[in-house]
Amino acid sequence: MNEKITILTPSYNRAHTLPNLYKSLLLQDNQNFEWLIVDDGSKDNTKELVNSFCKDEKIKITYLFQKNGGKHSAINTGIKKIENSITFIVDSDDVLTEDAISSIYKYWPIVVEKNLIGISFLRGYSVNKAIGDEFPKQMMIENFNKIRYKSSFNWGDKAEVVSTLKLRETPFPIYEGENFMSEGVVWKQLARKGDSLLVSQIIYITEYLEDGLTKSGRRLLLNNPLGAMLNSKLAMTKEFEMKVRIKNTMLYVAYGFFAKKTAREIVIGSNQNILTMAFLPFGWGIYRFWRKKYEI
Repeated sequence: MNEKITILTPSYNRAHTLPNLYKSLLLQDNQNFEWLIVDDGSKDNTKELVNSFCKDEKIKITYLFQKNGGKHSAINTGIKKIENSITFIVDSDDVLTEDAISSIYKYWPIVVEKNLIGISFLRGYSVNKAIGDEFPKQMMIENFNKIRYKSSFNWGDKAEVVSTLKLRETPFPIYEGENFMSEGVVWKQLARKGDSLLVSQIIYITEYLEDGLTKSGRRLLLNNPLGAMLNSKLAMTKEFEMKVRIKNTMLYVAYGFFAKKTAREIVIGSNQNILTMAFLPFGWGIYRFWRKKYEI
């Protein structure tokens, strides 16, 4: 692999936002990167738009089209294609600061030297306002699972730059009939392979659109319960503090019932039988409440 960055952008019907991301890429103070767009079955003019970008011949762009399978599926597709050693996942409705690429190159030697999984930079609502808490230090090495799931820390969305090889070793599971899965499924498993470099610097600006995945909230998880179960199950192990384990156990149970699992199947599948049995009634109560609230 080349010690170079690939910006991976999964996209679905985002022809109206991609030009903003494209413009921010053209403004990078370091142009040593490639842009890979995985079109997840868009029905708008995404393909024609990307072709117009390619004709500009200003940056190297690769376009892949796949049948709609969800963002997690598009990421899997992209990772298989990437030949560069560094992957930066950037959503199709967001933009980068002008120093984003140069900042990654500045800190990446530490990732290589310490055999880390990657770098977590800050995302911001603007260049001056971070999403979630800033890290305790300007630069620190920490395990994602230990800091992300501390009850006292508001993680928020971060800009994740990851080793392509490690991402390829940890693909998203694919469940038939489900087209959404939290990225936490991969990040939790990656954290079990090593620590990350955390840098308190905003390099990524996010706007939460009304039709975006983040805004879709709980209903999206309830409509994709197997992936939601897995995400919760991964936070039920002893590496997490007890508050986190209990919360995710109840969520795991609730999503299990939405997935039409029996209580026995939910308990056995958890690999945390005692914990799951203890909080099974609470998870059932959450399931009943959500089923009524969301009319599912």
